[in-house]
Amino acid sequence: MTTVSNGLRKWVVTGLFAVLALLVVPVFPHFVSPNELTRWALAAAVVEDGSLEVTERARLLGPRMEDVAEVEGRLYSNKAPGTTLAALPGYLAARPFAGPPSASSLRLSLTAMRLAGATLPVLLLAVLFARLAPEEGRTEALFGLLFATPLFAYSLLLFAHALVAACLFGAWAALFAPGTGAASASRDVAAGLLLGLAVFSEYPAAIPALVLVGVAAWGAPARLLRIVVGGLPFAALLAAHNAACFGSPFRLSSGLEKDPSFRALASQGLFGVGLPRPSILARLLLDPSKGLLVFTPLLLLFPSGLAAARRRLPPRSFVALVLVPLALLLTYGGYPNWHGGFTVGARYLVGALPFLLLPLAFVRWGPLATALAGASTAAVALTTLVFPFVPPGFPLPWGSFAAPLLAKGLVAPNLLHLVWRPLAVLVPFALVLAAAAVATGRKRLAPFLGGAFLWTAAGLALPLLVPLSPPLVVQRGYVEEVFFTREGALARAMPPGVPVPPRLRARKELEETLPPTGWPF
Repeated sequence: MTTVSNGLRKWVVTGLFAVLALLVVPVFPHFVSPNELTRWALAAAVVEDGSLEVTERARLLGPRMEDVAEVEGRLYSNKAPGTTLAALPGYLAARPFAGPPSASSLRLSLTAMRLAGATLPVLLLAVLFARLAPEEGRTEALFGLLFATPLFAYSLLLFAHALVAACLFGAWAALFAPGTGAASASRDVAAGLLLGLAVFSEYPAAIPALVLVGVAAWGAPARLLRIVVGGLPFAALLAAHNAACFGSPFRLSSGLEKDPSFRALASQGLFGVGLPRPSILARLLLDPSKGLLVFTPLLLLFPSGLAAARRRLPPRSFVALVLVPLALLLTYGGYPNWHGGFTVGARYLVGALPFLLLPLAFVRWGPLATALAGASTAAVALTTLVFPFVPPGFPLPWGSFAAPLLAKGLVAPNLLHLVWRPLAVLVPFALVLAAAAVATGRKRLAPFLGGAFLWTAAGLALPLLVPLSPPLVVQRGYVEEVFFTREGALARAMPPGVPVPPRLRARKELEETLPPTGWPF
């Protein structure tokens, strides 16, 4: 490739990611995604009712809606409100086209919110990452960040993790990025704003935020003051939100969960988080269903990248780069609900991913790195582009959960379903492959495909060697029948001669009445 084409590769990779993010609409029929729809309900309440109370909007979502806090019979979103604030322009932009909140308008307004609150922050993160990464591994590391880590999944969903990752990394860049000269007041204030938004969006982000502030302000009290000034607007907004909803600026939704199991969880430790446990730390990294290294084996190269980054980064910059992911790992290492439910990978560690991938840009990528990128991309893309709400317990879920659905022509809703189903199945994966070809170049595409093939084969082989338990098979059949609207799939998933239990049939009949509306799979 020419020098000019090398300079363009990072933008082509980012552009292909943007096209894919616009194409895919992972809002499944009858699947009330609690984490996303509690934010949709808050946006709808603010715009339609001028209120923070979501009681009326939650009725539309039905009894399966669980991510709410309750105060004297009134319902509120149980999430930190920052992601809803960031996504609110999306709701407002879609409102003239979608109309008032309803089962039929929900998909368009939620998708617009996701684009504003998750996809756009990741695109801005990609631009910043590309500017900061050194030339030798820039495009490859950028591809890894966008396509080969669970950030890929959460850039397509209205969770807080993508926004928090962008804010934390942006704050690190403002405070420590090399080549920017002496610390300036404006960058310190900007870092404070970003850290304020991160905590306003996800309360545990306060831990890595404090790490960044501590490293930046050590021995420099003027910097501390400027960072605090930057974060004050979001601290004031949070206090006002909590006072309006829960009666005190210091009372968080975490202690007011309507769901009894969530309420019990939040009562332990500090809002559910205790001291790190070796067993949880191990599962965050190595669990066969959710582990970060299982989904992203590319991160096995992190130690070698870190050694190269240490030689190139200023000491404070390097220390902060290391401590942020460590702080997140230790924080969630004390959280019993570490897996986060129906997810792609260890979703609570998504905020660490830009910090883990940047060191990989300091090394030249050979066949091993490229093969590990292929394995990671296969795991993440297969799982995300089929059904990015994998129940816990499926080992290597791209093979045990996603592949059987994909074999039946089922992928997440995308705009090409409105044109021709084969295109809907093929084009999303073709865009991922095109981005990989641009990032690796033709000469290194073979090891990328080899890694993807081997990790996909491992996912397919494991259920053959260790068959899934009947409840997991039934759960996958339930997803196929209810959320992909394939009649009869649940009965086929039952063990021979065993009928669908009445309780499961009743749940199916209830969920099929819930929004969102159908999709032409």
